[in-house]
Amino acid sequence: MKNILTQIIRLVVGAFFVFSGYVKLVDPLGSAYKFEEYFGADVLNLEFLIPYTLPFSIFLIIAEIMLGVMLLVGYKPKFTVWSLLGLTSIFLFLTFYSAYFDKVRDCGCFGDAIKLSAWDTFYKNVILIALIIWLVMQVKDIRPFYSRKLSGAISILFLLVFGFIAYYVLNHLPLKDFRPYAVGKNIPEQMIYPEGAKKDKYDITFIYKVNGEEKEFNESEKPWEIEGAEYVDRKTVLVEKGYEPPIHDFTMERNGRDLTNRLMKNEKLMLIVAYNLGKSNRDGFANIKIVTEKALDNGYTVYMMSASPEEEYIKIKEEYDLDFNLLYCDETTLKTMIRSSPGIITVNKGNIEGKWSFNDYDKVKIKEGMGRKTRTLDFKLKESLDSIFKLDQKYRSIMDAENPKKRDSLMKVFNIPKDSLGTDFWEKQSKIDSTNMVFLDAVIEEYGYPGKSMVGELSKDAGASIIMHSNSIDKYINQVKEAAEKNELTYTVAATMEDLYLMNKGENQIYGTQTAYIDDKYIIWPIQDVESVNARRKEAGFKSTLQEYAKELFGDNYMYKPE
Repeated sequence: MKNILTQIIRLVVGAFFVFSGYVKLVDPLGSAYKFEEYFGADVLNLEFLIPYTLPFSIFLIIAEIMLGVMLLVGYKPKFTVWSLLGLTSIFLFLTFYSAYFDKVRDCGCFGDAIKLSAWDTFYKNVILIALIIWLVMQVKDIRPFYSRKLSGAISILFLLVFGFIAYYVLNHLPLKDFRPYAVGKNIPEQMIYPEGAKKDKYDITFIYKVNGEEKEFNESEKPWEIEGAEYVDRKTVLVEKGYEPPIHDFTMERNGRDLTNRLMKNEKLMLIVAYNLGKSNRDGFANIKIVTEKALDNGYTVYMMSASPEEEYIKIKEEYDLDFNLLYCDETTLKTMIRSSPGIITVNKGNIEGKWSFNDYDKVKIKEGMGRKTRTLDFKLKESLDSIFKLDQKYRSIMDAENPKKRDSLMKVFNIPKDSLGTDFWEKQSKIDSTNMVFLDAVIEEYGYPGKSMVGELSKDAGASIIMHSNSIDKYINQVKEAAEKNELTYTVAATMEDLYLMNKGENQIYGTQTAYIDDKYIIWPIQDVESVNARRKEAGFKSTLQEYAKELFGDNYMYKPE
């Protein structure tokens, strides 16, 4: 009976270690990231070991899975069970430390396949230790199922197979993706909090000084109502974890703006993910250049996603001549998204369609379509657009001209009699604007925004100018911004329209391009995060700072002050 129990425990423990090792072996980088947490200053404070987390995790994973195999086939049983006892003892300490001090909430024992709380993991290891101790005491009953020589050969064969798997996934991607960013998953859907979802519960303790003595109070005691009580501090402790959606920390930020909602509606989005540019494979960006050029030529919107500063990306962008911009996202999130740095992800309306390592750039599936180079110029449309753009400027340019000679010249160009100057020009221009917009509405409905690939470099901004002089800015602002991101029109033109759109809504502008006449004086319309506006202007392509722009508008003596 004792021997039967030993064999059952042997099979259970062996199978457990094989399973536990395998789900980590298919994604060894995930284990390496977990060890970075353990070795961090807030946990074990062994930061000098962080550079070695990857080889350490591979060694530990293969040791774990091989000990499981050796136990199952009965190879070197004494060495195996004592090694299992030592390994599990280390895990027991780590999980107790994490649970008791609330350091690492998910130990990563089963990779991303199965999530356990820190205390659940500790109790699991307690049971496992008990089973292994039984095997240590009954080690004489653990015999090879085959001959000793064959058991050894089987163990070596498995070692070679596991070594190859580790090598393959490190150079490509995990064999099985258990994460919420797996191919086929929808990002926005996994960010939703269901109605009535359980919320986090906190225990809040207030510290007030009463009669010169600091005392602790709970919220129901309302210490703020005690006469003479002085607030000192408060402690907030999470006592019960509420619902947390699978994806809860995903953002796509650019210059402080979250573009997530807009980009998740894009049908052809390619994301190049590099959680830390300083730790990324630099040679991989040569491959990234090839695949992103192909994507852009087929109408994809392409972005780099990283937690690194913009300055670091600009160096790489210039070195490899990359034709797309940077989005900021949390480093841990980016590590979760893809186990390659840089890695390639294609997205269709929030659905993840494909993921590839930079080593597999030639295997990336790109849908054919009209992009930067695949469209041929529509010369008939270009001619029509140039004609209505000329009309867009007909009376407007004359009324804006300050120099009489320039005004007379413009009136001659547009064949306007001099004696008509001052008569209902704005009314005439307004009628022209309405007619122009009817034409442009039809063009956009059929072809989309008429940008560079459709009407050429010289005419690419005409459509945006016509829209800005109409009541259709709300209708087309997103299409214009998307076209600018694809280099279909000048980015500063789209930025100017966005500022005008925001000002019309009574909101603060972004780039500082719009002015208003308020209280008998001209002002620059209020700006979001005015401290960083010049950085945004430079990134968008404006040649002058806000202060320089203000002087151009209002004279050299004008000093800009935020309203």
